[in-house]
Amino acid sequence: MSGSFDLAVVGAGTAGLPAAMAAAARGLRVVVVEKSTRIGGTLHYSSGQMSAAGTRLQRERGIEDCPDLHYADVMRISRGLANGPLVRRAVDLAPRTIDWLMEIGFEMHPSCPAILHLHEAYAIARTYWGVDGGRSILKAVVPAFEAARARGGIDLRLGTTTTRLLPGEGILARGPDGGEARIEARATILATGGYGASPAMFARLHSGMPLYTTASPTSDGSGHAMAEMLGAKLRNMHFWKPALAGIEDPAGSGRVAWEDVPALTPQVRRPWEIFVDAQGRRFVAEDHDSVDVREAALARLPGLAFWVVFDEHILREAPPLLPRFGRARLETCFATHPHFARAEGVEALSARTGIDAAGLRATIAAYNAAIAVGGGDPLGRAHMPRPIRGPVLMAVRCVGMVLRTAGGVVVDDRLRVLDAGGAPMPGLHLAGEIIGGGTMSGDGYVGGMSVTPALGFGRWLGETVLS
Repeated sequence: MSGSFDLAVVGAGTAGLPAAMAAAARGLRVVVVEKSTRIGGTLHYSSGQMSAAGTRLQRERGIEDCPDLHYADVMRISRGLANGPLVRRAVDLAPRTIDWLMEIGFEMHPSCPAILHLHEAYAIARTYWGVDGGRSILKAVVPAFEAARARGGIDLRLGTTTTRLLPGEGILARGPDGGEARIEARATILATGGYGASPAMFARLHSGMPLYTTASPTSDGSGHAMAEMLGAKLRNMHFWKPALAGIEDPAGSGRVAWEDVPALTPQVRRPWEIFVDAQGRRFVAEDHDSVDVREAALARLPGLAFWVVFDEHILREAPPLLPRFGRARLETCFATHPHFARAEGVEALSARTGIDAAGLRATIAAYNAAIAVGGGDPLGRAHMPRPIRGPVLMAVRCVGMVLRTAGGVVVDDRLRVLDAGGAPMPGLHLAGEIIGGGTMSGDGYVGGMSVTPALGFGRWLGETVLS
């Protein structure tokens, strides 16, 4: 278990793998410590959305773009709340990060680069993703990492939990056999991810909010906790906002699969349904063109939960609400899943869902009346293709989900962890989600400003640490 190295990388995920590869390419002796029995971390669960300006792919497509424009767009979308120096470094590193992925075999989706509206949109097509989400990144990075290991210089230790950081000296870690040992290293890169798999930490940092998450089970906040033990501070927890929206599956698990999220982005699929809270009241114009406005409305709901309500005619006529669900799976969900409900009439649907019957009846009547007179929706909705009449009514319960956690450990613009007095701790650096989504995106979600900085910062640290 013990050993002596130049660099310890804690976490073999989005940031840790490229960090180790880049450091080993410089001739550093690297140990990678990963608590899971497999490498990849969040990439097994993420949609893998990235952003970069000035890539080779953009130039091939005739798109004129540059990091300066990317930076300006990030600061516009985040309303100036993102950390300027770290955003600047991230966008400068981003184009060569995407080019590098392409060089090592990343299978880019053919529609990329694109403008996406899952979050507030960029002004230029600079968003990228793989044909298989985050797993596409994994399929490119893992063979490159294994090739780097074969060349020597990387010692990978799976099933090994880091228990304590020793800045400038290394780490303490507990191996698969339960024994704890000291691993000496002149520098450490902490790349442990966020805390999206820790309901306890999430509740502590976010005033008791419930957690519905897409995170890797290893994103348990252990890196944050170890940094706090050394006197480091956390920041930007107040920037958290739920993403709209996912389906908890299994019910009661707190887990959401990003592949199964309903199509609630009006720029992609205009809504035929209505969104109601537990009182049966609509809480936002379902086709509002700002995702920030829709997510802010969701954040005000008790329990971060709402129901998407429609009828059998809408189910047949509208574009699919759940694009990844075939007819058989959808029928199974309505028959067995407690967050899918189908019933004849408002009273029966209320009994199935717990939605207040009087409130839902009044909401449907007001919505249908606005359609009958050709508009005038009280919430300002424009797209109302048909009324909700039944007799068979349907509802799907959706929840505000965590795509990445907002709070992060305080670092300087060189990614060095700072102590309580603001001084860099010796030899201790961060990369990845542990920096905090709020640091990179402010109080919302800025497309690609999680995965791309993780990859880019990891590579940059591997190239520069101990130099």
